[in-house]
Amino acid sequence: MYNSYDVAVLGAGAFGSAAAYHLSKTGKKILVIDRYSPPHNLGSSHGQSRIIREAYFESPVYVPLVQQAYQLWYELEKESNNKLLLKTGGLMLGTHSSKVVQGAILSAQTYNLPYELLNSNEIIKRFPGFKPTYETVGVFEKNAGILFPEECIKTNLELAKNSKLDFCFNEIVSEIKSNNSEVEIITSKEKYTATKVIVSTGAWMNDLLPELQLPLTVARQVLFWFNSNVEDAQKFLPENFPVYIWQCSPDKIFYGFPDIGDGIKIAIHHKGKLTTPDTIDRQVHENEINEITMLVKQYLNMQPAFNYSAICMYTNTPDEDFIIDYHPAHKNIIIASPCSGHGFKFSSAIGKLLCNMALEKHVDFDLSVFSIKRFNA
Repeated sequence: MYNSYDVAVLGAGAFGSAAAYHLSKTGKKILVIDRYSPPHNLGSSHGQSRIIREAYFESPVYVPLVQQAYQLWYELEKESNNKLLLKTGGLMLGTHSSKVVQGAILSAQTYNLPYELLNSNEIIKRFPGFKPTYETVGVFEKNAGILFPEECIKTNLELAKNSKLDFCFNEIVSEIKSNNSEVEIITSKEKYTATKVIVSTGAWMNDLLPELQLPLTVARQVLFWFNSNVEDAQKFLPENFPVYIWQCSPDKIFYGFPDIGDGIKIAIHHKGKLTTPDTIDRQVHENEINEITMLVKQYLNMQPAFNYSAICMYTNTPDEDFIIDYHPAHKNIIIASPCSGHGFKFSSAIGKLLCNMALEKHVDFDLSVFSIKRFNA
């Protein structure tokens, strides 16, 4: 029975590492498998920084979840004595009628969150790193900030270590088979059984659960870092330059971060080329650098000097909401993926939620919005 576990977690990125952390406190025998050695840069949970924000433009339904996530990030910081979250404030930018602006206002008003609505002159005065057009407005929330994803995952996994938890890294899961009393897990190295399995494999989800025919797409997303000249550098420090999401046209959104050591980070949200996790082009091309350089020059008050870039993946559902649900045919398989490009901030709370699902405890969040059944409608 050496290879028999109470709960197995497949994929140790954002959701999986947080689930492992919470499960490690239950006294159960836990298995955590990842095809690489996390934290790594081959999935969707890397790139030095992730935005965390409360006035959620996508939908107010996410606000209670992110509020719980904030509290759990603070608790994780306290337990580990690691810095995981840096508050910088956050700006949601666009025209007054844009989805980013109106969605942020709706969430703020629905949950009585404090915010400021700034016109273009007020944005320039408060945050001179931005170069908004006259019709641009910004929704500013002071609690927004930066999570450090690699450090978050590392901390989750370090704190999860105990005598009842086994890590199996650099091991590929090829198949899972449930008979409703236990799940057999077949990997590139071994076979295991578990009473419950949490599948949080992100871009590899459809490879592992082909029978569900989930309508998922994997998109190649490029992240960029730019240095500013010495005269402009002060404008882009965290105390002067908040995290932001900017809807510059009806079909184009980009986002960015202050300089926390390697220059400003900037990327386009969605619109990446469709790919698969095993065939993704990990080279960044000159035309991509040129496109984002022009974007920086147009919207930020700096002369950008390209520093470096990285490749990430979004695994998307058609409605861009998550999947957190039981396998329709096997209640001992819990599915927790994908993030659709906006999930990392929630992972502290979702990890606890997955732990409770695996232990058949009460879940204090309405998961219907994340149900698999919505794709059958």
